[in-house]
Amino acid sequence: MPLLLRRLAVLPWRALKAAGRGVRSCVRALRAPAGRLGVQAALTVLAVAGALAAGWFVVPDAGPAWSFGTEPTPEAEEAPLVLTPEDAPAAGLPAETDPIEEVGTAAPDGTTTPGDTTTTPAGGGDLDSWARSLASLGIPERALVAYGRAELVSAVENPGCNLSWTTLAGIGATETNHGTTGGNRIQSDGTTLTPIRGAGYDEMGPMQFLPSTWEAWKADGDKDGLFNPDDIDDAVTAAANYLCHGGRDLTTPAGWQAAVHSYNPRDDYVQKVFDRADEYGRSSTA
Repeated sequence: MPLLLRRLAVLPWRALKAAGRGVRSCVRALRAPAGRLGVQAALTVLAVAGALAAGWFVVPDAGPAWSFGTEPTPEAEEAPLVLTPEDAPAAGLPAETDPIEEVGTAAPDGTTTPGDTTTTPAGGGDLDSWARSLASLGIPERALVAYGRAELVSAVENPGCNLSWTTLAGIGATETNHGTTGGNRIQSDGTTLTPIRGAGYDEMGPMQFLPSTWEAWKADGDKDGLFNPDDIDDAVTAAANYLCHGGRDLTTPAGWQAAVHSYNPRDDYVQKVFDRADEYGRSSTA
């Protein structure tokens, strides 16, 4: 019995010695390069794990979806955007063109004038019904009334010129698509919804007069006491006077070409006016 007690008493000392030897071994291992690297790696792992655990408690849904055992649901693919030409002119009608540089024009090849078989407004009181009868041309009715009135006025003020409304409509189509360019429109009083201005030389109104040319040829087509380039009645009447000046006869090829060429001295411009005026003339009698 005393021997057993002595052995039991010695066990704590032996445990302490073993612990001491373990501590000394750990210290020697930590002093070695491999030991230091292992400790650093262990500490890094512990730090990252602690940060993730803390983040989860602060923001429970933080982190990628796979960390919560779920995969993200793919978003539905959007259908491709398809643009429709809602503001484009109807098929077969004149397309909108770039602003013209100058009031004046050039002549197309050929020996005829456009719209030789055009209908003519019967009289001032019939202009509205006449314009409605030509709705198939695609020209806004208010613009067509202005073109018809300008032909009648020109017949009185410019005798011998023989200007047809189709020529004025051809110019109006080429310049601003009859005052509708850029989403514009002609109101009941003849003015455009917003002023139309060219990008190059500040051309004005549905017939695109240069400021200096308007000052020289401005007209009061609707007799309201105003000279307004943004009023299609005034603008078309001024254009008629401009085309007819110098005693021109627009029933002759040379006279017509000279008149339109003076409006804009560009061959491509004159050809566009010719084609559109001729189409209006032929379609109005079809």
